Amino acid sequence: MRRPALIETTALGAAGLAGLSAGVWKSPAEFAVAQGEGALFEPSLPAEDRDRLVKGWERAVRATRSWAADRE
Repeated sequence: MRRPALIETTALGAAGLAGLSAGVWKSPAEFAVAQGEGALFEPSLPAEDRDRLVKGWERAVRATRSWAADRE
């Protein structure tokens, strides 16, 4: 997953639209290239550990939904 260099995307979007409108950039693609590379994140957990943790999270979600349904 890549995170943009500038994480305040609301301001970035407004600046991009203004720049496109004013002719600073000729296309959205040109604007995107001008932003440069952001941080790249890659999974560091082994797939087996990741799967085990996701299954635990899914179990917790099921339990929570069941508890909430019983309270209605």
